[in-house]
Amino acid sequence: MEVKLLEEEKDKMKLEINDLTFVNILNENIWKQKGIDYAAYDVKHPYTSKPILVVRSSNPKKSVIDAADRIIEDVKELRRLVKKELK
Repeated sequence: MEVKLLEEEKDKMKLEINDLTFVNILNENIWKQKGIDYAAYDVKHPYTSKPILVVRSSNPKKSVIDAADRIIEDVKELRRLVKKELK
């Protein structure tokens, strides 16, 4: 997976992420936080362009990092549940 910072301002951040699934999950987890003004992604063409995620909040960098941390915790929980079920 590749992540590229395209733009960073005090209250806005644009990221290019080459994995549409991850962008969707990241966007969903950003919206679960308080204080998010805007979070969305756009894909010009599914085969020829990469998704661009735009986040507006008082601290967009923290918002993205917190969302990524939440995804990691969710995946750890999923792994625990799968291992328990498949024993």
